Amino acid sequence: MAKRTRMTEMEAYAVKTRQSEPVGSRGKGTLLLERKASGAILAYYRERTPESDKRLSLGTLTKKPKADSDERSLDDLRSEALRVSNEVAAAGGLVKYLECQIEQKATAEAEKIAAAESLEVARIERQRLADIESSRGTLGDLFLDYIEDRRGKATPGVVKELERLFKANLKTPHPTIIQMKARDIRADHILMVLNPIWERGSKVQADRMRSFLVAAFNHGLTVESVVGRSNSKVYSLEINPAAMVKVEKVSAPVERALSDEELKQFWETVEGTEGVGPVMALLFKFVIATGGQRIKNIIETTWVDYDLDAGTVLLAHRKGRGGQTMSRPHLVPLTERAVELMKRVQEINGDHLWPWTTHGKQPFVITSPTHAVADWLTSKHAVIDGAQLPTFSPRDLRRTCTQLMQKHGVDDRLSDLLQAHGQTGVVSKHYRNNPEAALPEKRRAIDLFDRALAKVLGEANGAGNVLSISSRKKKIADPMS
Repeated sequence: MAKRTRMTEMEAYAVKTRQSEPVGSRGKGTLLLERKASGAILAYYRERTPESDKRLSLGTLTKKPKADSDERSLDDLRSEALRVSNEVAAAGGLVKYLECQIEQKATAEAEKIAAAESLEVARIERQRLADIESSRGTLGDLFLDYIEDRRGKATPGVVKELERLFKANLKTPHPTIIQMKARDIRADHILMVLNPIWERGSKVQADRMRSFLVAAFNHGLTVESVVGRSNSKVYSLEINPAAMVKVEKVSAPVERALSDEELKQFWETVEGTEGVGPVMALLFKFVIATGGQRIKNIIETTWVDYDLDAGTVLLAHRKGRGGQTMSRPHLVPLTERAVELMKRVQEINGDHLWPWTTHGKQPFVITSPTHAVADWLTSKHAVIDGAQLPTFSPRDLRRTCTQLMQKHGVDDRLSDLLQAHGQTGVVSKHYRNNPEAALPEKRRAIDLFDRALAKVLGEANGAGNVLSISSRKKKIADPMS
C-alpha cells in the first residue's frame, strides 16, 4: 500500500502529538500540526536543513474558525503554508525570510508613524492658517479701528460724524460687505457703498464717505507696524481699493449770501418755524449776532467757555490737518444782543454741560443745523413777495455777515480778525497766540457789525451795543470804545 503524503481531515483533527505533511515538492518545507496539553492544535511552517530546524507559526487548526482570530481550517493552513514556502524559497531560507518580514514590519511602522506625523503637521498648519484667518479684520473692524485711532486726534464732532457715517452708510445698508475681510474688498465693493449715497442726491456726502474710506484703508496699510498697538486685528492689505474709486467733485455753492431782506426774514421767523427747536433757532441768531462765527466751533463750546459778565466766548478753531492737537483759541466779544440770546439759552439748557444741545447728553450733531435750515426753507416763512427764497446752508450765514460788514464799510482786516480768517502761520502761533491781545480790535469790529445788523433788522436805535467796559469782569483797555 502506497504511503500517503497528505493527512486526511480526520487525521489532522485527531492528531495526538504531532504530525506533518510536505508543502509542494521536496525541499519546500512541511506543514506541522502539534497538539498542546490544552488540546489546541497549533500549525507551523517547518524548514529542516542539516544545520537547523526552524518553525513559523501559522495559527490554530479548527473546524469552525472565528473571525478576527488566528483560527484556521485545514485548507486555509495548507494555502498559507504554500504561500510562505514560496516566499521562503524566494528569500533564500526561513531565516532570511523572517529578517525580511521584520524589516518590512519596521518599514511599515515607520511609514505609519510618518503618516501620522504628517497628518499632525497638516493639522497644525491648518489650525495656524485658521487662526491667521480669524485674526484678519473685516471692513467693519477696519473702519471702527480707524475711528478709535482718530479719538484724541480729531475733534469729538469729527469722531461722531465718522460713527454716524459708519452706521448710516455701511453697517445698516451693507451688513454683508462689512463682514468681508478687509483684504478682500475691491473697488466694486466701494462703489456698492458709494453709489446709493450719490443716487439719493447726497453727492457731497458720497465724496466725504469716499475720503473716509481712503483714510481707513491707509490706516490699515500701516497700523500693523505700530509698536504697542492694542488692537490684535491684522488686515494684510496690499492695496487701497477706495483710492481707485473717483467721486465727481460737487462743490456746494460758495457765493450764496442772504440779502438784507432775506436776513431780516430769517431772523424774525426762525423761532416760529415748525421743526426748528428753540435752542437751534437761538443758535442761528447767535451765529449772526457774533458776526458769523463758524457754527461748528460754537456748537462745540461748553458753558465754561462763556463769560457773560465780561461779554466773551472762547472758541477753539481746529480747522486743518492738525485737528485737535493744533487747536487755536479765538476769543470773541459779545454784544448785548448776543448776551441776551445766551441768557435765553441758559434758561433752557443752563443745567447741561453744553449750551447747544437737545437732551444734554451731547451737543448738536453737525448735520442738525442743515436740517433745520431745510425745514425753514420749506415753511411758509421762506417766501417774500410771493417768491420762494433760494436755498442756502448754515455756512452761508457766515458769508452773509462778511458781506454785511463789507457793505457798511468795516475794514477787511477787522472783519477777518473777528471771523478768525487767516489766523495761521508761524507769526500767529508764536507771537499772536494770546487770545485777549486782539480783543480791543475785535470789539471795535463787532460794534461796527452790530450797528449794521441793527439797521438790517430795522431797530429804532440802529445799534445793539457791545457790553461797556464798566460792565466787564476783565478790565481790558479798549481805545476804540
